[in-house]
Amino acid sequence: MAEKKILVADDDPHIRRLIAELLMAEGFKVLMAEDGEEALAICRDEHPDLMILDIIMPKMDGMEVCRRLRDETAAPIVFLTAKDDITDLVSGLAIGGDDYITKPFKGAELIARIKAALRRADMVRDSTEKEEYVSIGGLEIDRKRREISLDGQPVDLTQTEFDLLWLLASHRGTVYSRKDIVKALWGYEDPGISRTIDTHVARLRKKIERESSSPEFIKTVTGVGYKFF
Repeated sequence: MAEKKILVADDDPHIRRLIAELLMAEGFKVLMAEDGEEALAICRDEHPDLMILDIIMPKMDGMEVCRRLRDETAAPIVFLTAKDDITDLVSGLAIGGDDYITKPFKGAELIARIKAALRRADMVRDSTEKEEYVSIGGLEIDRKRREISLDGQPVDLTQTEFDLLWLLASHRGTVYSRKDIVKALWGYEDPGISRTIDTHVARLRKKIERESSSPEFIKTVTGVGYKFF
């Protein structure tokens, strides 16, 4: 797999170095900018896989950098902010940001959020490259028609059940945590929704598994989540 490039844009050199060290320890290539204009120029030259933008920067703030980049790239943008102002954060996400991290932050949280954003971007890219039809072991899934059949018999699924099935089946072998599933299907993290994923999976299994007590399609990965076999 090609080395992922990540841009870190922040006018505080200590923050830049700290984030860069965390990312490099995880095997990422890091690009750094100290203001918004430099960040924009680097993005246009280097095409990073993800951008971390401080909201408040000299010359051009992170919001404006995001607005301009959204016309040029779909790569994930994660805002970095010292503010605890929900209005700023919502505005940042509304103009095309994918996530945000509030300073001060924990290194583990930052890395987890960066990896999750990259993973979601890969999922979107893969889904556009994959065919709209999956056929495995008698289970037929037609994404365009939103139709399911098992051994030639139609299966009636709710919208959430269908989206959950397609997510897993179109990424066969990939393990998704409950939080990953919530983020992929709903677009945001919510502990309340995460707790319902097991229920959605149980109902889905009753409809598509020949024996729901011994599933052949959707497997449980103990302590992690689910994958499509």
